[in-house]
Amino acid sequence: MTPLDALSGWIPLFLSIRDHQPTLDWGYMGRERFTEPFCQDTLQKLASRPFNRLLRRQSGLDLLLERAQRHPGLPLKGMVFHMSRCGSTLAAQWLTALSDSVVLSEPEPLDTLLQWPKPYSDTETVRALLAALGQPRRESDRQLFLKTDCWHMVHIDRLLTAFPGTPWVFVYRDPVEVLVSHQRMPGWHLVPGSMTGHGMQPPDEVMNHSLGHGAWVLSVIMDQARQAMERHDNGLLLNYSELPEALESKLAAHFGLDLTGLGTDNLRTVTGRHSKQRDTAFHPDSAEKRAAADAHILELTFRWLNKHYQLLEQLRLNSTDHNG
Repeated sequence: MTPLDALSGWIPLFLSIRDHQPTLDWGYMGRERFTEPFCQDTLQKLASRPFNRLLRRQSGLDLLLERAQRHPGLPLKGMVFHMSRCGSTLAAQWLTALSDSVVLSEPEPLDTLLQWPKPYSDTETVRALLAALGQPRRESDRQLFLKTDCWHMVHIDRLLTAFPGTPWVFVYRDPVEVLVSHQRMPGWHLVPGSMTGHGMQPPDEVMNHSLGHGAWVLSVIMDQARQAMERHDNGLLLNYSELPEALESKLAAHFGLDLTGLGTDNLRTVTGRHSKQRDTAFHPDSAEKRAAADAHILELTFRWLNKHYQLLEQLRLNSTDHNG
């Protein structure tokens, strides 16, 4: 057993099942921060370092739970759910630029845990994992934000049960534009059957077609977002078309952020860059993507996505009208 105090500066790199038991591999992170677009980029770099390759520590879930009692981590102040390829990474990078925040962007250990059956993935374990990943990295750190994988929308009830009352946002985009992006660079959820671990059982008609499978998954995600907006009163819908301006207005207000003295010029520098290629200036590409959509993408959008998109838009616009 690894002593609790000896884990100061260590975080879970990944989770696995070994000898029929859940196992955590811990790596030393020290005072480094999650600043890259995705947590996994940072975790992979940490895992590849000689120190962590030679002296990596392993434990069961019991140590994770015990550590959370002594080191509960930063309070979770907001969750970013999304449709994929819709500006959510920009939102995460914008939150990362705040001088008092730690942002976990699609942490793979959480994805693994959400696929495990109970009791391994109960509410207490979800909280303990976020506590281990969400420790303060600077003296100024005061709050934690989580950006989930897009398919984690199906787990929103579990996550809100673990963190009740936490405000959340769902970021989405015209589905034609999203499908064009996935046609050019396919995401993991386009692999037929890849989402069964998250409880999504695709219909037979999409099992031999990756883009069709992706369109079906996106339809599930958007429908879950609509249902969540109707069940929970702490949600916000953001369309890609509202970004980046809505980050300083709508998102900041929804997450209760006080931007006074936090360097809004620095935040605006973030929104002027490409979220995944930070050396590249951001250029709107909605018109270009819509023009590039072929007949097959338009057919898939009509078959799976248009209805869900229009329902979300109706909810968003009604909410905007209601709030003035």
